[in-house]
Amino acid sequence: MKKEKIDLVYGSLLHAIGKVIQGSRYDEKDLGTIGSEWFRRFSDNEKIAQQIAKATSSDLPTDLAPDSLVYITSAAAKIASGLKGAARTHGGKEDFLSKQSDIFNVFSDSPSQRYLDARLLELDGEPNYAKGSSESSDQSDYDLIVETLEKEFERLDFSQSEIDTLLNLLESTLSYVPVSTSTKELSDISLATYSRLTAGFALAIEDYLADKNCRDYEKVLGQDLEAFYSEKAFLLASFDLSGIQDFIYNIATAGAAKQLKARSLYLDFMGEHIADSLLEKLELTRANLLYVGGGHAYFILPNTEKTRETLASFEAEFNQFLVKHFQTGLYVAFGWSPFSANDMTTTLADYRKIYQTTSRMISQKKISRYDAKTLLELNQGGKSSQRECAICHSVEKLTKYKDQEVCHICAGMYRFAKEIQESYYIVTKEKGLPIGPGAYIRGISKADLAKEEWDRVYVKNSYSTDILKATHVFVGDYKYAEIDQYAQLSQNSKTGQGIKRLAVVRLDVDDLGAAFMAGFSYQDGGKYNTLARSATFSRSMSLFFKVYINQFAKEKKLSIIYAGGDDVFAIGSWQDIIEFTICLRQNFIKWTNGKLTLSAGIGLFPDKTPVSLMAEETGNLEGAAKDNDKDSISLFKAGNTLKLDQSFGNVDSERNYTLKFDQFIDNVYNGKLKSIRYYFNIQDERGKSFVYRLIELLRNYDRMNIARLAYYLTRLEDQTSKDKKEEFKEFKDLFFSWYTGSDNERKEAEIALLLYIYEIRKDS
Repeated sequence: MKKEKIDLVYGSLLHAIGKVIQGSRYDEKDLGTIGSEWFRRFSDNEKIAQQIAKATSSDLPTDLAPDSLVYITSAAAKIASGLKGAARTHGGKEDFLSKQSDIFNVFSDSPSQRYLDARLLELDGEPNYAKGSSESSDQSDYDLIVETLEKEFERLDFSQSEIDTLLNLLESTLSYVPVSTSTKELSDISLATYSRLTAGFALAIEDYLADKNCRDYEKVLGQDLEAFYSEKAFLLASFDLSGIQDFIYNIATAGAAKQLKARSLYLDFMGEHIADSLLEKLELTRANLLYVGGGHAYFILPNTEKTRETLASFEAEFNQFLVKHFQTGLYVAFGWSPFSANDMTTTLADYRKIYQTTSRMISQKKISRYDAKTLLELNQGGKSSQRECAICHSVEKLTKYKDQEVCHICAGMYRFAKEIQESYYIVTKEKGLPIGPGAYIRGISKADLAKEEWDRVYVKNSYSTDILKATHVFVGDYKYAEIDQYAQLSQNSKTGQGIKRLAVVRLDVDDLGAAFMAGFSYQDGGKYNTLARSATFSRSMSLFFKVYINQFAKEKKLSIIYAGGDDVFAIGSWQDIIEFTICLRQNFIKWTNGKLTLSAGIGLFPDKTPVSLMAEETGNLEGAAKDNDKDSISLFKAGNTLKLDQSFGNVDSERNYTLKFDQFIDNVYNGKLKSIRYYFNIQDERGKSFVYRLIELLRNYDRMNIARLAYYLTRLEDQTSKDKKEEFKEFKDLFFSWYTGSDNERKEAEIALLLYIYEIRKDS
């Protein structure tokens, strides 16, 4: 990357840094002056300092050179903000300590008023949940942020290799600092997001104008700025990596379960590598990356012939790599759509059209993936072996590994599985697991980094800047034990109680695609539908599902196998999986102010069940939850994994255990189950056997069985000790009311009783 572009990146990223300095000093000096004076303490780079000093001015100075980078940064800042007149609205009262508004305040058709505390973005602490109080932040909060910035800025040399480090630093420090402090502006965009978008647009503008051999920025971005807003200067580009689910879950043999997390993490890194490799070829930075995760990504790119040619050639080259190593198992498709600054700030229809054009291009490519030459190669390759890989069923490049015939990818995955506990992952030209054309990845200790030559290093789940040339990525990777241990861990080691089963949960956000496209279009005629809010929304989802999810799983007996942008797959002891699912859902409602919901499926399985079968059955349960008008949970089916004993072997296997989430949490888990635990725990084993009878009656409800129920409950009461009879009478009356109540009451009681049986049953 040429020196001028490097200066442009830093200048555009830091052009509004004075905002946070104002909060610390409560200094009413000009924003540019405050920021540039502060920056000059750490660098003598005048091109960067000039952008900081002048790009935030509503009227640019007249003494600028025609090719000054200030023009680019100023224009990019206005586009990033969604404003086409000035970077900020003037006339309102300034409150340098005002809190950032919650992005969900203007989401959906119900306005709300919640605010975020100004603080550092911490990975281990309590998530920064928005609160109802709009009281200004304390100056000490800003002091801490500025101190953190100053400590790290002492180490930076503002070179190309440290751009990702700065992006990471700004995200960790400025994610809860509002870019707008005017009382007349909505303050729901963070300084981190705004600065990143500004840099992305700035680089795209520079490349677009360079392609036209234009260096007169004063004319194009000063005098004729309004005309530039209408130019299709940008591309919204995206990629979709197909085959993720099958690659992770469709693996055979019991031992393959140890590869699950490794395969998931490998695809996470492949998505990152695709994004980074493309940006490197385009001489752009991760500031141009709007989002990456779950096999998807979005970019802001310059609309040039070079960009389109690079996208096409990169796509073809990467798919050749995927065919070579995975045959048809994985495929990446790119799509793109030109847009202008005006397109992102006019009507919802224009905004949607950009994304729809991009998505349509990807869909068309996925329909006809391969040309005739590639298809011929694939057909010939399929005849190269009479045997299949014991793990993934591939017939290519089989080798012996631990008494199994496996392909080279699965053999490498065994080795990679031993490395995933590391925090550092290097991409090299040789040695490791193939991750792209001429590129290999492996986990490594920090101590060994200095001993290796690498092209790129990823740091997992850390904001530390110890390695200044690293790219920081975040993944849900919590792990308590090995997968084959969770069934045993479901039992109480002292009492032997608890059914010996593991559980799988699959969940995702309901209607996320629609929310992303139109979530900000309902209020005030759609004026909040901006790229900055879309970016903030995406970042909010990533924070929840890639960062904070590890906290929600902490100390629970489970492993997070996959956590993409909005969907989760986890395996663990069945009790902890249920607790985790409830915890995740309740925190998600709190995070989004109830404006988005989740649907989940939970299945119970013996510990030797093939991963592919668990994934399929739990996916079906998740589908049943979606079909229940969303915001639901679908639990294991009776007569299948929940067969009680011989006497209940003929129970309908399709019995519905799908409930609304609140119904399950309030009425079953925290309601009826607690009552059942309390009253049956005072019974001996003989008394507890009546639970089965009660379930039978619930499953076969009719008016004639009311007398049978009364008989069983009376017998159970007779077996209750004298000092507990009064308590049990309360339960008898309670259960009788459940039975004679609604269908929902009986369904809830049945599920609660099943859960209780699973808690107390002793499996060999």
